[in-house]
Amino acid sequence: MTVEEIERLVAWCAGAGIGEIEVAEAGFSLRLRLQAAVAETPVADTEAPKAETASRGVRAPGVGVFRLDHPTTGRPIAEPGRTVRQGETVGVLQVGPCLRAVIAPADGVLGAALVEDGAVVGYGTPLYALA
Repeated sequence: MTVEEIERLVAWCAGAGIGEIEVAEAGFSLRLRLQAAVAETPVADTEAPKAETASRGVRAPGVGVFRLDHPTTGRPIAEPGRTVRQGETVGVLQVGPCLRAVIAPADGVLGAALVEDGAVVGYGTPLYALA
């Protein structure tokens, strides 16, 4: 794989909201883990981000089958009513054998799941309320 191909793959993943990808060929393996850049925006009222987060909640980062319980352990990934931290995994999207973490966008209290375990969801589908 050339440097140009890797750069195109990185750009494509970033544009598609994919945070991690692994490519394997005979004699070659590449794993990319992208971190989103976070722009700091000054906020005058400290309560505004909580209200915005509560209305926005946790949304699907892509297309897949939403899993409340981890497919390999059978245990719940996050319990409603639990306090979660920004960046914490609160569910997974399954696409075939691949799993993609559903991440809390901010600190808050996780509400009840808005879709059932095993539901097929699209990009941006609301999955949890976050208060």
